[in-house]
Amino acid sequence: MNKETSERIDEHKRFSLELVTNQIISFDNKTSIIVSVLGIIFALSFAVIEIIASKDAFIKPYIFSSFLMFLIAILTSLSLSILALMPRKRKGSNKKKSLTYYGDLIHITDDEYSKLYEANGYCCISIEQINQNSRICMQKHLLLKASIICLIPMTFFFLLTTILVIWM
Repeated sequence: MNKETSERIDEHKRFSLELVTNQIISFDNKTSIIVSVLGIIFALSFAVIEIIASKDAFIKPYIFSSFLMFLIAILTSLSLSILALMPRKRKGSNKKKSLTYYGDLIHITDDEYSKLYEANGYCCISIEQINQNSRICMQKHLLLKASIICLIPMTFFFLLTTILVIWM
């Protein structure tokens, strides 16, 4: 492989890692917004308990059932969102160190860094690192997607509870 090809591959590695890292940041930002909104809705939802207590005994079980389903959906969505925000570590006991993973760099010496840089073909980004970040990105994507899907029944039960409280 000639030097020009090697430099292009290194540049593509940097670009790939940057894309994956930006996607992780994007998922974290979206998830943070969802957690904030759900936290506010969850806190405000407990005002409904007082309203349920003041309703007729006939309608209370229906309102309470709908409200309970709303709480289950919001807690599920909130839990999935919080899991998406949790920091991730490398899986397994990988003996290969990365030049950009903070856990590997915490106690690395200049000599170790130089050897590692040379071992990676004078590029600070390895395919293993791109794979690790891609796994983290995929996991965050799946958790965020599941959290958003849980918002659908949450919205339905919120509207149902509101209708039952207002018109019953």
